Amino acid sequence: MREGIQTTGIAIIYASSFGGHVAETAKYMAKELDADIFDLKKQTKINMTSYNRVIIGTGIHAGKPFGKVVSFVKDNKAVLDDKKTSLFICCMYMGDKGDAQCERVSKDLGIPDAAYFPDKSETDENGVKKGVVSFIQRMKA
Repeated sequence: MREGIQTTGIAIIYASSFGGHVAETAKYMAKELDADIFDLKKQTKINMTSYNRVIIGTGIHAGKPFGKVVSFVKDNKAVLDDKKTSLFICCMYMGDKGDAQCERVSKDLGIPDAAYFPDKSETDENGVKKGVVSFIQRMKA
C-alpha cells in the first residue's frame, strides 16, 4: 500500500466518515491488492493515467454517497470510463435494502461494477468482512 503515490496497476480512491469503515476497508484492500490509495479528504486531484483499474469507495449518509466521491466521479468521468472501474460501499443495510441501495448508488455514479459491505455483516477468522474478501478476489481476476 502506498498512500498518495502513483505507480501502475490499481488505484483505490475513497472518502470516509468519522466511523472509518470505508478507510479501514480501503486500506485493507490496498494492502491485499498492492494498490495505491488516495483519501479524497486529503487529495482531490489525482492523475489516473498510469492505472488500469480504479476502485472507488464511499460510505452512505442519508441514503447518498459522500459528496467528495460524487464530485470526483463526475469531474473524472471521461478518464474513469476508459478504466476498469469498480465501486464499494460501506453501509448499514443488508439484504433487499442493501441490494437496492447499492444498485441505486451504482447507477447514480455510473459505475455498474459495485458491491456493498454492511457494517454488521459476517466476518472471517481475521475479522474481515467476507464480502470484502470476495470483492478483492474479483479485483485480482
